[in-house]
Amino acid sequence: MTTEKTNYTQIKKRNRGFALWRALSKAFMVACIAAATVWAQDSMAQRSNKEGKYALFEDKLPAGAKWSTEENVERDGGAGNSKKYIYLNPDLSPANLTGMSLRIRENPGPGEYRYVTFKWIAWGGDRLGLRFLTSSKGKGSKFNYTYAAGKMDSLLSGLQIDETAPGNWITVTRDLWKDFGDFTLTGLSFICPDRRDAGFDDVFLGQTDKVFDNSPGVLPTKVAQPIAVKEAELTLDDLDAPAKGGSTTNDTALAEGNDSTIAGAYEEGIMADENGEDPEDALKVDWVEQIRSGGVWMYPLYVLGFFAIVITIIRAILSRRGRLAPKKMREEVRLALATNDIDAAIAACEERPSTLSESLKYILEHRHADRDIVSQVSGDMAGREIREQLDKIYPLSVVASLGPLLGLLGTIVGMIEAFGLVAIYGDEGGSSLLSNSISLALITTAAGLVIAIPAITIYFYLKRSIKGTATIMEEELEHALTMVYLYKQADEKEQRLLTEASAEEDQEEQATNHESPETNPESNEN
Repeated sequence: MTTEKTNYTQIKKRNRGFALWRALSKAFMVACIAAATVWAQDSMAQRSNKEGKYALFEDKLPAGAKWSTEENVERDGGAGNSKKYIYLNPDLSPANLTGMSLRIRENPGPGEYRYVTFKWIAWGGDRLGLRFLTSSKGKGSKFNYTYAAGKMDSLLSGLQIDETAPGNWITVTRDLWKDFGDFTLTGLSFICPDRRDAGFDDVFLGQTDKVFDNSPGVLPTKVAQPIAVKEAELTLDDLDAPAKGGSTTNDTALAEGNDSTIAGAYEEGIMADENGEDPEDALKVDWVEQIRSGGVWMYPLYVLGFFAIVITIIRAILSRRGRLAPKKMREEVRLALATNDIDAAIAACEERPSTLSESLKYILEHRHADRDIVSQVSGDMAGREIREQLDKIYPLSVVASLGPLLGLLGTIVGMIEAFGLVAIYGDEGGSSLLSNSISLALITTAAGLVIAIPAITIYFYLKRSIKGTATIMEEELEHALTMVYLYKQADEKEQRLLTEASAEEDQEEQATNHESPETNPESNEN
C-alpha cells in the first residue's frame, strides 16, 4: 500500500512538471508570434520611410501634430520656394508644436533620427531660439534642449550657435544627438523674445546629414556649419559652382549675406570643446541604448532570458540538497541506527520529509523482507526522483542552445537590411548607414551569448549538484541497508543460539528424568 501511494505521489509531481513546461512553451510561442508581428510592422515603417528623414514642418504640419496656441502662426511665403513658414512676434512667442514622439539616438534605427536642419530669420530682432520639447532629463538639460542665436539672458538660454540673430534666412544643420544626447522629441517650441518679428521654415529630422540634400531650399553639406542664404537670390547650383560664367550676381548675393553669416562657422572640434564634451566620451558605448536598439529580434531573447531566470530560481529552490537529502535527518537516522532504534529512525524520516527520507522509511518499514527486493525498490524510488530533477533543469540547456542561434538569426536579418539600405542610399551616407546597421545587428548575437553563457553555466552547476546529492543518497541507503540487516542477522543469530541453548537444556532435563529411577532402587523395592 505504501509503495502504491509513493508511486501515485511521484506520478502526480511529474504531471505538474509537464503542465508547467507546457504553459511555459505556450508563453514562449506567443512571445515569438508577437515579436514577428512587431518586426513586420517595423519593416513596413522602414519601407515607408526609405529617405531616412522626417518633416517636422514643410509647408504643413506632420500627421498628428498640432499647435498649442490659438493664434495662427503659419504665413504664406518663406525661405526659397516654400509655400508657408512659421511667423512669430513677441505676442505669439513661444509657439509650441506638439503631438510628436520621435526618438533621437546615436545609431538611429527605423523611426529614429540623429540630425536636424532648419531655417530661421530675425527681422530686426537681437535673438531667437528653437527648443525641442521633451520629458527627458539627460545631457541636453544644461542647454534646456534649445538652440539659440543672439545674446543669452533669463528670457532666452540654450546652446548658442551664433552671437547675433540672422538678418537673412539662414539654414542650420546640427548633430542633434551630439549636442543633446538621447531623448524623445515630443514637440517644438519656436521662441522670439524681442519686440520684433521672426520666422522659421523647413524643419527636418534625418538619420544622417546626407539625406537633407534633396530637401527644399539650400541646405549645408557639413554638419554644424550654418550657411547664410539670401532669399530668392542663391540656389544650390550657385553654391556648387560659384566660378561659372554669369556668377557676378551670385557673388554679390554672397557678399551681401556675409554680414548675416554665423560668425566663424564652428568646426566640429571647437563645438566639442564648447559643449564640454571629452573626446574620449564619444568613444564610449552606451550598452543600454545599444540593447534597446537591437530591434524586434531582441524580444525572443528577452523571453529566453526571463525563462532562464525563472527556471534557475525554481530549480535552485526545489533541487537543493537540503530539500532532497536534509543533513539533519541523515545525522539523526545514522545515530538511531547505531543503537538499533528503528522507531527513532522512522520518526526522524517522518519529521523531515524528503526523497531520501521516503526511501529510508521504506527500508526501515520493510526490514523483515528480502534484502535484495528492499534494496531494489528503495534505489528505484531515489533514482526516479534524481532523474526527474535532471529533466527539470534540461530547459536551461535548451536556452543555452537557442540563445546564440536566435541572436545569429537577428544578426543575419540585420545585415540583409543593412545592405538593403546601402542599395537605397548609394554613396550618400551608405557607408555610415552600413556601419551603424551592422553594429546594431551584432547586438542580437551579443545578447544571445550573454543569455547562453550564464544559462549553460547554471545548468552544469545544478547538474553537478544533483549528481552529488544522488551519490550521498546512495551512500545513505547503502548504510541503512547494511545496519538494518546486520542487526537483523545479529538478532537471528542470537535467537538461533537461544533456541539451541533452550533445546540443550530440554535434552539435559529429559536425560535427568530418565536417570532418576536407576539411581534410587530402594524406593522401587518398597
